[in-house]
Amino acid sequence: MYMKNLMLSFLLVAGVVFTADAQTKKVVEDKKTTKKTSSVPQKVHNTFSKHKKYNGRKTTHVKTVENKVK
Repeated sequence: MYMKNLMLSFLLVAGVVFTADAQTKKVVEDKKTTKKTSSVPQKVHNTFSKHKKYNGRKTTHVKTVENKVK
């Protein structure tokens, strides 16, 4: 019984700490980058196929986060 109460209180404290830490971060940079990725076999597939699977572009989402200063 004592161990159970100790574990529950530890988990409660850990949850409060993680929640407080999550609120102290700020998004500095939020952007999407696009680059060409189509290879020769993909281009040949697009030429002869009805279903164009490869558009030749890859989009990545970049998010930079830093701590807020009080």
